[in-house]
Amino acid sequence: TLEPHLSALLWIAMLVSLAIVIVLPQPHGIRALIASTILRLIFSVGLEPTLLLLGGFNLCNKVIFLMSFVGNQGTFTRGYKAMIMDVEFLYHLLYLIICSLGVFVHVFFYSLLLFDLVYREETLLNVIKSVTRNGRSIVLTAVLALILVYLFSIVGYIFFKDDFMLAVDRIPNKTLEHGASMIGELFSGGVCQKENGENCSTEAVMDASIGVQPSVVIEDKERTCDSLLMCIVTVLSHGLRSGGGVGDVLRKPSKEEPLFAARVIYDLLFFFMVIIIVLNLIFGVIIDTFADLRSEKQKKEEILKTTCFICGLERDKFDNKTVTFEEHIKVEHNMWHYLFFIVLVKVKDSTEFTGPESYVAEMIRVRI
Repeated sequence: TLEPHLSALLWIAMLVSLAIVIVLPQPHGIRALIASTILRLIFSVGLEPTLLLLGGFNLCNKVIFLMSFVGNQGTFTRGYKAMIMDVEFLYHLLYLIICSLGVFVHVFFYSLLLFDLVYREETLLNVIKSVTRNGRSIVLTAVLALILVYLFSIVGYIFFKDDFMLAVDRIPNKTLEHGASMIGELFSGGVCQKENGENCSTEAVMDASIGVQPSVVIEDKERTCDSLLMCIVTVLSHGLRSGGGVGDVLRKPSKEEPLFAARVIYDLLFFFMVIIIVLNLIFGVIIDTFADLRSEKQKKEEILKTTCFICGLERDKFDNKTVTFEEHIKVEHNMWHYLFFIVLVKVKDSTEFTGPESYVAEMIRVRI
């Protein structure tokens, strides 16, 4: 519900924006009209009907846009295979599929359309390209990290199995009565469980209270390296996410233990080789790529501002001349005039070409 004076204010905003669009059609007025209309529909018919109405309109608009896009890209001249392999076409097709899912399946699919902002904004697109441009280097470095994690897991499984005691937050037994999940059964390893899947932590605590040493679960701690698979999962999950490496989550050994020196070396090697070297290599590749993309963008913008797009003359060449740089790029070498001429050559009948038009048409055909 909306208070009467706010509702009247919303009606006034919608009518005023409509009048502005009719008298002086501008993008800002159209955006204001759309925003006020959407707000008015939300408070008039409800949020979900408004969302479905906008979704239907967006779906129809995207269908029309996709058909126009396919036609403008030259489907019949390039062939359907070339169109299907076009990344931009696949993006708009995915956009259409998401719109359809939002209308006919569930409105939560509309949340995926927020990624369209990444596609439209070049800065955000460079963030994605910083990962994908040097994707091979990042993947190979990640493979090296997995190899090191695998080797450290083997060493931990052989020598430091008893040190992998991690604190856990157990869920209530009422939840466990419904059965353990498939993932829990796969990675259970040596974790103590009953036949019906119920965790036996309660029994472990009772055993500890009567002086019996439990083999698997001790109060709120759990062994996580009784199988090589669980050891790999523990080192991969906790080791990479901990700032100091896997040593931050393992049991703190006493200096009187025979393997104390080996544990220190194990923790330090993991910290230096995986955390400091390998992970920083991945971060460095991503950061350097993003910096390169930003430099390329700034260089392109600088060239467009200080260099003629047609002849390549720089701004300083027009100092102390009768024609300024701005007059040159707007009158003498206006790039849009050249584009209009190319379009004219493409749509004009070849039998009506003049000499220059025939020459330009031939250069376009051989792509010179």
